[in-house]
Amino acid sequence: MEQFDAVIIGSGYGGAIPAARLAEAGMRVLLLERGQRWTTSDLMQSDDPRYIAKVIDLVVTRAGVAFRTGSMVGGASVPMDGAHFRAPQKSFDVRAGDGRPYWPEGLSRNALDPYYERVERMLRVRQFAWSEIPKAGGLFAKMLDAAGASCDRARLNYTDCKHCGFCAQGCVFDKKMSMLHTYLPLAELHGAEIRPGCLVDHVEPERTGYVVRYTRAGSPVEVWGQRVFIAGGGVHTPALLLRSKRYLPHLSSRVGEEFNNNGEHGFIGILPPEFDDLSRYSCFMGSENSAMMSFHFFESNGFTLHPGGGLEPSILAASLAATDDPLVPKRAWGLEYKRFVEAVYPHRLIAFSTLGLADGHRAITIDSAGAPNVTERDRTSYDAYLDRVDALLADVSTKSGVKLLPVVPRKLSGTTSAHLLSACRMADAPERGVVDANGHVFGHENLYVCDASAVPYALGVNPALTISAVAERTAERVVERG
Repeated sequence: MEQFDAVIIGSGYGGAIPAARLAEAGMRVLLLERGQRWTTSDLMQSDDPRYIAKVIDLVVTRAGVAFRTGSMVGGASVPMDGAHFRAPQKSFDVRAGDGRPYWPEGLSRNALDPYYERVERMLRVRQFAWSEIPKAGGLFAKMLDAAGASCDRARLNYTDCKHCGFCAQGCVFDKKMSMLHTYLPLAELHGAEIRPGCLVDHVEPERTGYVVRYTRAGSPVEVWGQRVFIAGGGVHTPALLLRSKRYLPHLSSRVGEEFNNNGEHGFIGILPPEFDDLSRYSCFMGSENSAMMSFHFFESNGFTLHPGGGLEPSILAASLAATDDPLVPKRAWGLEYKRFVEAVYPHRLIAFSTLGLADGHRAITIDSAGAPNVTERDRTSYDAYLDRVDALLADVSTKSGVKLLPVVPRKLSGTTSAHLLSACRMADAPERGVVDANGHVFGHENLYVCDASAVPYALGVNPALTISAVAERTAERVVERG
């Protein structure tokens, strides 16, 4: 059996970073990725579902709604929209119902700032200049200004963005500084091995480390690691731990619980014809994030707003099911709907999402075959959060004249997201979470969780930078231990 100083499962933000840092420190590192390894020349500007399925993994729940994550070497860093924000102090101050903080002792904004800075340098994160803001971002800013709210330019990891509108398909111009361009080449430079097409079933203790059992090209394989890092993402990491539970007797009962979508709730705005010069504006063009961000409502109500691009008629069709507005069609087919789409698409639409400090209301479970599912929990608190969002955005709509429609019906809100947090959350004790402040799995030496699932609560901003900063910190602690 092959033996390594560290075996890392997953090659996104949570996996690529420790792979690079441990390899730099002279450790023999193996990185396992279930997806394939592509170069930039393999990426396409295409919305063909067959292509999308190759770069984005859709974990479809029994309710038929999909949670999105990366599905190739580089993980979610390849199809994500590029936004990289440090979590505000308020994100670290949130407390649970019993008054205890969600973040474990020793982890705070100040504690993470050096690691935020380290990641920002690696990924070339910067605030966009005003000259780089696409039209969709300008329209979003005008809507908020009309409502008396503020916004500013976003911080992204793009260099000289072409504004083609295909960020979520992977950048064919090499303008997005993903793991493919940063940490993974650094890991390989220092001797780390990356193996794509490896589907890990479970891990089990052996001696002072762990055997990782996986399949590759249909054949079973096993390797041994002195240290094992699970970084398969917010859905697949808890599922892997649940499959491994019979081998890990001290695993916390909180595995899979508190699954949190970061308060993500999407909206479409229908602009009135007189809102601006819209004749040369197309809602599907521009950077995917539209390069703006509003913190106006964050301190008072705990949510931010960020606009997006890539808006397709199918998204508009879904939104109609979420509203009973008398001025929009009652169904997403037929002549009435056709005429409606002709009137608004593509020149009168903008899209944006809320991200907020919302409680988790679902859990990751596995079926009899070990496949992940997303199970509903009590959503009373989450619905109260949505009530606040809806009330404030109704006021924005009234003041700006922009008709706002939720992207999915209220009953399905929170069942689709790319922000998959907290199902293996950090905590101060195993009865409250799965790993400690250093990412170490409670009760199991040399086993770590290092991805979105370890983030203990919603952040209210895109979590990519925080996931990365925590990964840098975890890797540093492991290297210090030797």
